[in-house]
Amino acid sequence: MKLHLLLLFSIIFISCNRQPVEDISNLNGYWEIEKVTFPSEETKTYKINTVIDHFSLETDSTGIRQKVMPKFDGRFVNLEEFENFSIKKEGGKLFIYYNNEGNTRKEEIILLTKGKFGVKNDQDKEYYYKRFEKFSVK
Repeated sequence: MKLHLLLLFSIIFISCNRQPVEDISNLNGYWEIEKVTFPSEETKTYKINTVIDHFSLETDSTGIRQKVMPKFDGRFVNLEEFENFSIKKEGGKLFIYYNNEGNTRKEEIILLTKGKFGVKNDQDKEYYYKRFEKFSVK
């Protein structure tokens, strides 16, 4: 009986710690990397990003991810580096499948809100992003 209760509380605890995917359309926009968590639980944080990711959904489940460089005037330089992607649900989880000239990979979406975005790859690395805010020169 104690084992069942422990298992139940463990499942509830784990479920509550994962923030839900609020709305897949929140993926649209500019994202800058905040940190990477490695399987060893080591974390690398990023203070300044010269290159950010732009996600653009073309349909409910397909889109393009581009690398861009922000400029001080609020515009972006397109680095001509992009990947097509599709979003698929598997076993109650959402995955982003990238296809770039025959090279494919997938990442599990572990967090997606208006201001935060997180994915986990097949090497158990977790990448956390925050919504990019344009530079303000005053």
